[in-house]
Amino acid sequence: MDRLILWDVDGTLLSTDGIAAAAMRSAIRQVVGPTAPMERTAYAGKTDWQIIREHFPSLGETGVDTRLHEFRDAYLAGLEAQRAELQARSRVFAGARQVLEALQGRALMAPLTGNMAAIARIKLEVVGLAELLELEVGAYGDDHHARPELVPVAVERVLQRFGRRYSGLDVVIVGDTPYDIGCGKANGARTVAVATGPYRIEELGNHDPDAVLPDLTDTATAVAAIMGG
Repeated sequence: MDRLILWDVDGTLLSTDGIAAAAMRSAIRQVVGPTAPMERTAYAGKTDWQIIREHFPSLGETGVDTRLHEFRDAYLAGLEAQRAELQARSRVFAGARQVLEALQGRALMAPLTGNMAAIARIKLEVVGLAELLELEVGAYGDDHHARPELVPVAVERVLQRFGRRYSGLDVVIVGDTPYDIGCGKANGARTVAVATGPYRIEELGNHDPDAVLPDLTDTATAVAAIMGG
């Protein structure tokens, strides 16, 4: 398998219909307190760690970083308490499962997502995609607050688990935001943008990904775009 394909989760593979975002905000309030001033921040493309930092700049980076496990535990508990509703309302985007299945045996695939690892796992489990990705070698929003730093994390985990080092265009980043494109470019990886999130195909194209797709419904086209030359 000569490609390492690293998949974003929210907006690229699936949607939780707002349940996860609400659970995150609730967890933040639970940990920080209901009266602490909260800044508004967009979520798309950012790591959970970054989002929490932006919500509460008054805590300072160190304050957030040292309590990240508290946020994770409260967030996960909130999602687990709503697992049935999460499963009922979450959906896999059209074509995503078929593309993942078509790439089985042709590439090593793992998440590269802003979600903290435990959060990514539950989201992928409830929609039945967890078994199509190598979750143990993914990179997550509790590995680093800056998304570009997640690629080396995933590459090192693959090396340690499978004894294979991927680099350059052997690594493919698939995501739905400019953050995903920038993450790939910062690491010399191939970048494939999918306009299934909040950004239109023209907006994604302005960031010069190697390929941009309206969605994943055309399996052959998506596989060709991801695998490249």
